[in-house]
Amino acid sequence: MKSKVVKLCLRSVMFLVAISLLSGTFACLQAEEINWGKELKNWEGRELRVIMIADPWVDAFAVINPEFEKLTGARVAVDAYPYDGTHEKQIMVGAGRSADYDVIVLDCPWVGEFAEVGYVEDLTPYMKASNPEVVAWDDYLEAYKTVATWKGEITGMPFGAYHVLFHYRKDLFDEAGFTPPKTLEEWKKIGAYFTNNPKYPGLYGTALNYFRGAPIGQGWFEYIWNVGGKPFESNYPGSPDPYADMTPRINSPEGREVVQLFIDMVKYGPPGVTSYAWDERATAFAMGKIAMVSVWSARTPLFVDPARSEVTDTFATAVVPAKKGVKTVPPLGGWVMGINKFGVQKDLAWDYIKWFTSIPIHKKFMRAKPVGGPPSRYSAMLDPELNKMFPWYKSIYESAKLTYEDCRPRIPESFEIIDTIGLYTSKAVGGELTAEKAMEEAEKKIKSVLATGGYYIRE
Repeated sequence: MKSKVVKLCLRSVMFLVAISLLSGTFACLQAEEINWGKELKNWEGRELRVIMIADPWVDAFAVINPEFEKLTGARVAVDAYPYDGTHEKQIMVGAGRSADYDVIVLDCPWVGEFAEVGYVEDLTPYMKASNPEVVAWDDYLEAYKTVATWKGEITGMPFGAYHVLFHYRKDLFDEAGFTPPKTLEEWKKIGAYFTNNPKYPGLYGTALNYFRGAPIGQGWFEYIWNVGGKPFESNYPGSPDPYADMTPRINSPEGREVVQLFIDMVKYGPPGVTSYAWDERATAFAMGKIAMVSVWSARTPLFVDPARSEVTDTFATAVVPAKKGVKTVPPLGGWVMGINKFGVQKDLAWDYIKWFTSIPIHKKFMRAKPVGGPPSRYSAMLDPELNKMFPWYKSIYESAKLTYEDCRPRIPESFEIIDTIGLYTSKAVGGELTAEKAMEEAEKKIKSVLATGGYYIRE
């Protein structure tokens, strides 16, 4: 017990030292307020249109955008849609060579897709022509810079980096004598303990993403690394070229193990859990229905909002668990702001992007009410004041050091691949197919997609 306490204390000290050193490193970038009158043009009478995901932080744009409008005279209009709808509408904008939107907000797995077909601008020339202290590219973690880049072109500025964090009811864990699970085996054991326990009426262990398509498909990619597998032959942490050999490893023992994990965990979820996606899982935790949940860090602020949560003072976060003997790979995701290739207000779009993603405005985005955004910059993630406001930033920082940039493929076929795995994993969970048959069918279809795309696949 003593050694555990010492280790925890050392981790805390090291984190505080990191905050002190790195916040000092980037202090020069914030020493003086940026002179926006000099950095931004007058756009009086113009309307800037932005298309994005309707994630929890979307309302923060309405809080922050009036500042840009006051500085430039432009009006900012934001259209936000559910996940699949966002992708569909953005594809329609690009395919139709439409100028209806100026700023395109992309999920990082879509970066390759939009870059390859030329739907977004390469931001490199815009960045080079701008004040480097405003752009502050080196203030981003390497992983975030990587997911924003495709074949040497920067397709968008990161502003909403996501990590899957393990959230748990600290009060219940303390009472039961549990610590946050380091392994999937411990996670299952804790899930079983809290489910249908007379001591905790109405409480269940956990909830995964089960909704068919992208939600459960994304979930499969979250766990494949954490059971020791890989989706494609050369796609693994540390790979010199993640897409050199795209021979599918979907129907591997590890791929099937992930499917079986989803099947096994149904019994630790509330009634109807197999229809849960991102929002339903977060709501279940916020309402005190489940004891733990691994969700994107973008949803963590919901849990401290008294208007939406009953666990505001009783939860904590940790790095996600992995199979015993497997190194944890916390899933990475998030959003980047790009410029529509067919837009007619590209300079206005860039003015907005460099303003919104700048260090001072990024921190305002973190603090915005009712729900702010997740940190994408060192200077925000390690800001002492922000860490006091948002204690889970420590878990984000720890996760960021362990993450893998290509944990979801970023190739043009990514959306179809994730959707396909989601379809067949869902069929296995629903009892339509065995785990082996589901992954066999998924691999067959994905192999065909990759062959059509011209990727190298071993026969």
